[in-house]
Amino acid sequence: MKKVFLGIISILSFSIYSQNRYELLENGKEKLFLSDSISKMAESGLITNQPIVVVNGKPFRFQDLEKQKLPLSKIAIVKVVAIDKKTATSIYGHFGEAGVLIITTSKTKIFLLQNEDESTYYLVDKIKTAFEKDEIADSPLIVIDGVPFKYDKTLNSIVLPLKKEIISDVNILNKSSSNVIYGKDEVFGAIIITTTKQ
Repeated sequence: MKKVFLGIISILSFSIYSQNRYELLENGKEKLFLSDSISKMAESGLITNQPIVVVNGKPFRFQDLEKQKLPLSKIAIVKVVAIDKKTATSIYGHFGEAGVLIITTSKTKIFLLQNEDESTYYLVDKIKTAFEKDEIADSPLIVIDGVPFKYDKTLNSIVLPLKKEIISDVNILNKSSSNVIYGKDEVFGAIIITTTKQ
């Protein structure tokens, strides 16, 4: 009986541990959105609980996520499509035996804050509106207290090293002005953030 009990605990522990690898960039329950989806799909047998996750064409294997976090926010996800194990194997080889999730994200980049509540999304609407008005495009320059912030421009979701409480002002510099002020290569507009830390 003791062995059975320990076996159940170890299976549950492994399942929880494996799902932690699929946590999103958010904090709180939102970060488990993809993990929960994977668990439900695994129960149906379509995929296992360790699938390859392909974000905008870039694959992340379960093994890869031991050393890095999935660079993805729930709010950026537009569509999730599961590919069954047989089809996945023909595309990804033996790694595809675990199944594959194809994730499509929004075309505009999502900038999140470090907050652990809904304030995580504080800048999302303002920046999304700037994208829609064509004031900024692709990968805008982010300037925090006068210093350009370096980020991986291939990613869709970016966490800024800021909390809402310290932001005092946010301004958008359109595409035709950003290169005048910040150099000829900055043609995608700029998001100028001023904080109380100055």
